[in-house]
Amino acid sequence: MKKRTAKLLLSMLVAGHAVGAMAGEPPPDAAAPVVPAAAPESASDAVDLHADWTQFVSAAVAGDGDSAPRYGGRVDIYARIDAEKLGLWDGLAFNFQAETVYGRSTNRIGSSLLLPVNAALSVPANDDEAFDLSYSVIQKIGQVRIQAGKINLLDASAAIPIVAGGGKVGFSHIGLAAPPGLLASPKVLGAVVSAPVGGIVLNAGAWSPQNFTRRYGIGDAFDDGVNGWFAAVVPTRVGGRRGFHTFSIYLTNRRVNGREDYPDIRPPPGTSGLLPTKAGGTHLRYAVQQYLWQDPADPRRGWGFFGHVGVSTGAPGILDWSMTAGIAGTVPAAARPHDRFGIGYFRFSLADRLVDGLAPVLPVGDEQGGELYYTAQIGKRVAVTGYGQIVDPVIKGASTAVYLGLRVKTDF
Repeated sequence: MKKRTAKLLLSMLVAGHAVGAMAGEPPPDAAAPVVPAAAPESASDAVDLHADWTQFVSAAVAGDGDSAPRYGGRVDIYARIDAEKLGLWDGLAFNFQAETVYGRSTNRIGSSLLLPVNAALSVPANDDEAFDLSYSVIQKIGQVRIQAGKINLLDASAAIPIVAGGGKVGFSHIGLAAPPGLLASPKVLGAVVSAPVGGIVLNAGAWSPQNFTRRYGIGDAFDDGVNGWFAAVVPTRVGGRRGFHTFSIYLTNRRVNGREDYPDIRPPPGTSGLLPTKAGGTHLRYAVQQYLWQDPADPRRGWGFFGHVGVSTGAPGILDWSMTAGIAGTVPAAARPHDRFGIGYFRFSLADRLVDGLAPVLPVGDEQGGELYYTAQIGKRVAVTGYGQIVDPVIKGASTAVYLGLRVKTDF
């Protein structure tokens, strides 16, 4: 089993890159050509070190349970070592991300919810002090980009156009910030690769089905099988404005064995005995993002609509289908060029076997809700976001939850 898995991982290592794979989208420059350095540079130029500190004050102002305001935060430190600038190896780089969370969040209060309302404070741990380290090696060969290691997919989703992501920028609720398909945990051990082909960006990846949050050694990473991902990103222009259509398929040959850890969601009580027993699962997803306005002087500024629909079968057996829709982006005001706004709706449906099996003891249905936010950029380094969320819980009859929050992100 281990040998077959290793061979499959090796074969997929040379096939496609998934920056933002939690939401199935590429960064805006995914197909940009690689420009080789003209000459070796100094060691200081070859090391890029930066950090950010994100703080949250939020409260459940309607719903069940504690309504007292809660404070929590996270610190992220990023380091990138460019081996090419050191004159060591063309196209080679090393990425590291150290992160720590502290304080308390509103993720497990207000009502019995399926999804975290604060994505940034759900990883690497919720309502606890925790540290984690992600690390990967990147090799560019022409326009092909290969990344392998322990990859932070949740943080990478911040590069997604229009929506942003990751919970530190844009929406806070994970259903909008990084909609889970449950075949990619926030931290994965594996490899992803991307290559432009005829104007389309082709992507593929393979990783351990286990959640690698707060894990460092390989150990039994592939004992339960392997997950795979393939996607085609089709750029479009409507009225001269950019858009992206992404068609993705996530595959797994894992078997549900009762040891799964679902870091993205909290299934209703009694779920484990109703999960499928056969190995293998699939998640199909279509996502679209289309700018309705772009700044002619800076095309990175703009706003537009976004959405996705995903369908799941087999392992892990929790979700049936999901969707999002909304409008987001930068404010079209010359006086506030870096402010952002967004309004979005999400809906996540449990698998029919769970709904039917739990019906006699715990009626459940779809979890749905929406979020509205506005981010004001203060100077070059501080962004202040106010947001509100309303969520109809997965458990029928549970009180509708309403959350209000303030987020302050400082870049160093």
